Amino acid sequence: MFKIIIVIIFALIIISLFAGLYFLLKDQSRSRRTVQSLVLRVSQAAFLLLIILIGFYSGELQLRTPFPLMPSSQQPTSQQPIHNR
Repeated sequence: MFKIIIVIIFALIIISLFAGLYFLLKDQSRSRRTVQSLVLRVSQAAFLLLIILIGFYSGELQLRTPFPLMPSSQQPTSQQPIHNR
């Protein structure tokens, strides 16, 4: 559920970005649509960050890293010492 919401908000941010670019090029500083687009994009980004934090806090979103997150001193060692013959 959170992943779908995140994708939708991210798509809205991209649409707002291109709308702001269009307003910037078309209006040439005669209207406030560019500023309104920027405010909308910033508020959407803040909402996206809030949704991601809520997802991690609730456990719906989790990190999947290909490497261990433990410090190297706590990692189990599976290698045997190599002795010279």
